[in-house]
Amino acid sequence: MRNDTVKFEYTDDEGAEQEGELPGKFEVCSRCQGHGTHCNPNIDGNGITSSEWAEWDEESREMYLSGGYDVTCEACHGARVTLEIDRETCERNPDLAALLKRYDDIQDDLAEMRSIERMEMMAEMGMRYFD
Repeated sequence: MRNDTVKFEYTDDEGAEQEGELPGKFEVCSRCQGHGTHCNPNIDGNGITSSEWAEWDEESREMYLSGGYDVTCEACHGARVTLEIDRETCERNPDLAALLKRYDDIQDDLAEMRSIERMEMMAEMGMRYFD
């Protein structure tokens, strides 16, 4: 039996660790668009500029266009779908809506921490960061 729920840990209002569980549904993977593979990020992780493309020989270009540099999707691990929170179901249930808000707040905090870490890393490298 499949478990179509998204679980996460959080600290409740009294400071106790809790495990939240939200209903989930499978959606086409946004990383590979349901193909199960994508180009190796070491090849085009930051995009390929026109000048870089011009430096490639015809064989390398054909290899790229035909999927020769593809790897198993890092997000879905080749399954072509990912488990996502069923937000519509959550929004119809007040208890789930409150739990979803808590989950979203945690995700926002994590994104902010990653952004700060990126800025600090770039500053240490002498680079400027533009948000």
